[in-house]
Amino acid sequence: MMMATFRSCLPFFISPLCMGTYLALLGLAGWVVPSAAIAAPKGDKYWRVNDIQPGMKGVGRTVIKGTKVETFQVEVLGVLQNTSPGRDLVICRLSGLNLEKTGVIAGMSGSPVYIEDKLVGAVAYAWPYGKEPIAGVTPFCQMNGFVEAFERRDAIHANKPTRVGLRQPLVIDGHEFNTVTVTQSFEQAKPSAKDGLWMMPLRTPLSAAGFTENSLKLLHERCGHFGLVPVQGGAAPAHLSDQEKNAPLEPGSPLAVSLIRGDFDLSGIGTVTHVEGNRVYGWGHPFLSLGSCEFPLMSGYIITVYPRQTVSFKMGAPLKPLGVINADVSTCIAGWLGRKADMLPVRMTVALDADSPARTFNVEIARQPALLPTLVFTALANSVDMEGELPEEMTADLEARIEIAGRDPILIKDTFSGFSGSRAPQALYSQVGSVVSLLTHNSFQPVRLERIECRTQVQPGRRTAEIESVELASDIYEPGETVKATVFLRPYKGVRQRVPLALTLPNDLPEGPYTATIGDDLHNARLTLRDNPTLSNPSNLDQVFEAVRVQTSVQRTNLVMRLPLPHGGVAVNGKTLPNLPPSMVQILGNSRRTGAQPLHSALVARQPTAWVIQGSETVRFYVVKHKKTRDE
Repeated sequence: MMMATFRSCLPFFISPLCMGTYLALLGLAGWVVPSAAIAAPKGDKYWRVNDIQPGMKGVGRTVIKGTKVETFQVEVLGVLQNTSPGRDLVICRLSGLNLEKTGVIAGMSGSPVYIEDKLVGAVAYAWPYGKEPIAGVTPFCQMNGFVEAFERRDAIHANKPTRVGLRQPLVIDGHEFNTVTVTQSFEQAKPSAKDGLWMMPLRTPLSAAGFTENSLKLLHERCGHFGLVPVQGGAAPAHLSDQEKNAPLEPGSPLAVSLIRGDFDLSGIGTVTHVEGNRVYGWGHPFLSLGSCEFPLMSGYIITVYPRQTVSFKMGAPLKPLGVINADVSTCIAGWLGRKADMLPVRMTVALDADSPARTFNVEIARQPALLPTLVFTALANSVDMEGELPEEMTADLEARIEIAGRDPILIKDTFSGFSGSRAPQALYSQVGSVVSLLTHNSFQPVRLERIECRTQVQPGRRTAEIESVELASDIYEPGETVKATVFLRPYKGVRQRVPLALTLPNDLPEGPYTATIGDDLHNARLTLRDNPTLSNPSNLDQVFEAVRVQTSVQRTNLVMRLPLPHGGVAVNGKTLPNLPPSMVQILGNSRRTGAQPLHSALVARQPTAWVIQGSETVRFYVVKHKKTRDE
């Protein structure tokens, strides 16, 4: 698995949302509070599922605008049992607050429902194509129970849709339904109106302030399967933010979960279900199904409701940090008031040209392994996208510094060119996101990123050069001699250039024919990773860092000559044995018992240039021990 990861990471962005890779690390994040320490709600404050009957009526609480909690009406239509292991669902018809027109609203997730002043649970599911506002309510007794167990479900392996038969048919909008299909996943096939009564989790609006449309599109491509809907909502007006900052956090209040905060803001918007002392419950469905987690718990402000034909959603903004969300289970999210989340500081500086003043952005990003690479990539991409329309032909110099606890910082210093301004974010920052992903998801031990700083200098114009041809000074060399080559480059819209390149051969190089490749530094790094099994398939954290440093040492402006060597070695049990006799390499390499893998080496010479190198050429020559005798 790691071999595929390292080979694909350069230079492309590894999908940071591979749930199976990071599950082993998730238990290390956040606070795991013993169940005895949790202020568990008293059982007489909420309904047991078996006591809820069709026809019961009650009220729900939510915010439609601002921070004022309002009520809507609720009628129980039926109870679905065992929709998934340990899970039940109460089907309700909602009314009031214009829900007859908007339908159940994404962002209402967690809105508490009460019957006779006792809590039933949280609005969490909706019927996307129903003409009536039919909601699925997660029983609070199961919200509380799952939180105490820190139950975790891998979102990718969520149960398939479950069709549940009803003891009594439901009559909705003049139609009778004998079954209800419940899905826990956002990746299932989307139902249509003709598919009958489907209950799907309400998606989570991601309130985005300071993000461009392009940045949100990139984020949606990577987060859509989690049910996250990035919405360009903007921050609450300053006077309202100050006015409402001390609004009480109560059942029905907006509950925001911050992913990025600072000069850019990205927060999930939902609703508080219940507050018990310093313990807060909300949403009625998972955020990312992480189990234990650590996100800032924020109060919120609802700007408006955006109506849609399927599921409308709230447009809101976070107001004030109040604590930490530390549980993200299949029935809800939960957190503690009065605590502070541990966030990753990221500083970004962007300048359009040498004469323009640079703009600096500072944000803090949630340290959740599942999302951290994507969030870092999105923030960096947004920093350059904030500069507006970039030149169609451009060149960018990038410097990045990733500080790591207990390790030397990882430095990236490279030049990018040959792409249009619309592709700048992906081209510039995929490598940074890839490094964060590799370190965060490594299989050996946790790596703590302390800080990330990135500086980007953008200049108009394309600064690339294609390799046209290569000429060698000779086609015969002795061991210890220097192979001299002249590389002919064709700069973009420029005059042909001659660049000298030299590679000194080892004194003990065996006789025979050799083939060298002249190309760019990026291709050379790929080959280095491929040829060394301890880098492409590391067996410890040190080897992970070594592979990362091979990746980040790339200079796209370097012209590189790479000469594979005939004598190699093997890698056994994560250790390299180079420079072995050919007979020993053959014996070890053919033995199934040793588990040895071939280890290849190469001589590399680099020549800095003024252009980003593109293309490659090969040259062939002979090595002989007595060149003069051969010439005679």
